[in-house]
Amino acid sequence: MSYLFATGALAFLIAGSSAFALANPSAPTMASQAAIAASAAADSPDVTQWTGISPRQAFKAKHHDITRFASRLFARSARIAKTLTRSALRFLGTPYVFGGTSGYGFDCSGYVQHVYAMVGVHLPRTADAQYYAGSRTVGGVKTGDLVFFQTYEPGPSHVGIYLGHGHFAHASSSHGVMVSSLSDSYWSARYLGAKRVMRLH
Repeated sequence: MSYLFATGALAFLIAGSSAFALANPSAPTMASQAAIAASAAADSPDVTQWTGISPRQAFKAKHHDITRFASRLFARSARIAKTLTRSALRFLGTPYVFGGTSGYGFDCSGYVQHVYAMVGVHLPRTADAQYYAGSRTVGGVKTGDLVFFQTYEPGPSHVGIYLGHGHFAHASSSHGVMVSSLSDSYWSARYLGAKRVMRLH
């Protein structure tokens, strides 16, 4: 008798749970869970309709935009570096004037400040302030970077603009604005390093 009672109760529970599942359509079944997962994996038709492109196409378009932006940035940086070099060489032969910041005469930091101002970059007035305003050069010294030397006092007391191929333009107290080589014995013995004050490369 108890066996029959237990079997009937079990049958009632199974039937009740099936009826509950039918009465409660929000309860997820195995089939509905699989359908939800498949739907989530597919492109949303709404998103595709609104944007007109699939997520994969959107990713490719974004990657193309980033590449195009990087190319434009590189081209702009190359133009700035070239303009900076041309501007630096415009003043060759300009006399040295202590405290000078104009085409009538420069000291070393006044010359650098003036040339950079011509491409829209503001630099501090003195060589040591320019040194500390710059950042470490990544990938070695490049055209347009500032090169610093310890000359008449400890620390960065002389500055020039690197032109490439081991040469730099600067305002020398003995010759005015000129081009010198980093490998020259006088400058190589006093070279402190290079700093970058703007993104040129």
